Amino acid sequence: MEKPPTPNSLPLPNDKRKNTQKKKVPSPQELISHYTTQGLDQEQASIKVIEDLQNVLFRIIASNNKNRKDKLMAEASKKIDVVNSRVAIVDMKLDSKPGFLETFGIGIASGAALNGIGSVWPLVVKGFGQIWRTATDPSSSTNT
Repeated sequence: MEKPPTPNSLPLPNDKRKNTQKKKVPSPQELISHYTTQGLDQEQASIKVIEDLQNVLFRIIASNNKNRKDKLMAEASKKIDVVNSRVAIVDMKLDSKPGFLETFGIGIASGAALNGIGSVWPLVVKGFGQIWRTATDPSSSTNT
């Protein structure tokens, strides 16, 4: 009993269904007989079969290594991009901060400002004290 076709697939004729199935892998004896029909003797046919088998194995191994290398290169590329973006962020942060000479200049300017405020501060306090005494002293108020 055949399975019903999937809703989106078109039915295949019977001969095409047979072609879509996997082909049977030839046995070593069949390969040797194939090469002997082409004019090679038994020993040469055996060597040819072994060469074909080695070529197939080499292609399979090479394709697997290529896939691994591609995956490795893709992962490495992603990691390099992440590291590069992090380094760019750190670089931007360092560029936004002042350098040694700029920091030294800021320190000298702030020290001078504090020194200036320190020398003016007693005069400011003395002035506020006189204003306070004048405002709170009843003898200094004028009545007209």
